[in-house]
Amino acid sequence: MAKVAKEPKGKIYDVDDFLMLAVNYYNTMGIDPYETDRKANIWFQLYYVINFINMVYSFIVEVTYMANTLHDNENLLEGCMVLSYCTFVIIGLSKICAVLYRRPKMTSLVKQLKSCFPLSALDQEEYDVKFCLKRTHMYTKAFGALYTVMYFAHTLTPIFVYFCEKVLLKNPDAKQTMPFFQLELWEWRDNWWFYPTYFHQSLAGYTATCGSISSDLMIFAVVLQVIMHYDRLAKVLREFKVQALIKPNGADEDLKKLQSLIANHINILRLTDVMNEVFGVSLLLNFVASSLLVCLVGFQLTIKFSLEYFGKQVLLLVSVLFEVYLLSSFSQKLIDASENVGYAAYDMDWFDADKRIKKMLIFISMRAQKPVCLKATVFLDLSMSTVTIFLSMTYKFFCAIRTMYQ
Repeated sequence: MAKVAKEPKGKIYDVDDFLMLAVNYYNTMGIDPYETDRKANIWFQLYYVINFINMVYSFIVEVTYMANTLHDNENLLEGCMVLSYCTFVIIGLSKICAVLYRRPKMTSLVKQLKSCFPLSALDQEEYDVKFCLKRTHMYTKAFGALYTVMYFAHTLTPIFVYFCEKVLLKNPDAKQTMPFFQLELWEWRDNWWFYPTYFHQSLAGYTATCGSISSDLMIFAVVLQVIMHYDRLAKVLREFKVQALIKPNGADEDLKKLQSLIANHINILRLTDVMNEVFGVSLLLNFVASSLLVCLVGFQLTIKFSLEYFGKQVLLLVSVLFEVYLLSSFSQKLIDASENVGYAAYDMDWFDADKRIKKMLIFISMRAQKPVCLKATVFLDLSMSTVTIFLSMTYKFFCAIRTMYQ
């Protein structure tokens, strides 16, 4: 009896395993990024409305406080810090609004991911799903942890300083301060309103942080899956065994197999198109606002040293630069993976193949010469060279602000 290939043992993964962390961050804001079978919960929706209103209100008050601080020219350092917080909130708000606006497209993207995803254990072994998932978790957890630490550093530092001065040092003149801005419609100093006010600002900061994190985590998870599909396609092309000279109907079998690979290639290309439709606008706003944010933080670090502010600002600077680097790096990996399909078509055993096969391979190679990447709409194609553009634009902003300050 012929030996039957044994099904590999192990867990069967699905698309949700890749998107889990991003979806969890969205859910903590009360947002479902795409449609699921789960019924809409009125309390879940109410939680989102409260979160969104709180963040918008905080942003308006924050802008007012920033304008007053910069106009009075009393504390330029604090004014620049609040401006950097406003910029960060703009990034978070834009990403939240982009996801809500593109929710049908996001749903379509997830459905396409699930339709292309290997379901059996044998297929998942061929696609190396386990390694891809492990790599996805490594990047997403590290990125999420960095932003979470940055958030808690900003929100907990003021109340920790107040606690140390009031309780440990017994200082009667210990000053209560808010984590992001010191202006509210009510008097919160030296009364019980201090704690609800502190919570509402912290919640607004958390919503902005999650809005920024979750969109990037979704991009990372989707891009790595697309790269997985490209790698598998290139591998199958290189291992393609021509049957034209071995079997009577070998040429037809080769043609049928190659047609299925071409269909798979088209599906992957469609995935990247939908992905860029969903995230293109938020990527563009992200790069522009991040450039301004890095410039402002760098400016703050050069005009005055403050131990209380230094650690928080360095964390913010590192987080934004790391975000830009990862987005550019993943887009470069996507470019390399899509180009590799063309090289794989050339490397395969096509010498003895039917003429129809050779013609089809030419079209695969021609399409692969136009690599796919993350697109910040039509204005910017992301790659590692984008990091150079980003740093150059940031330095120009920095020089302009320094000139105005002097």
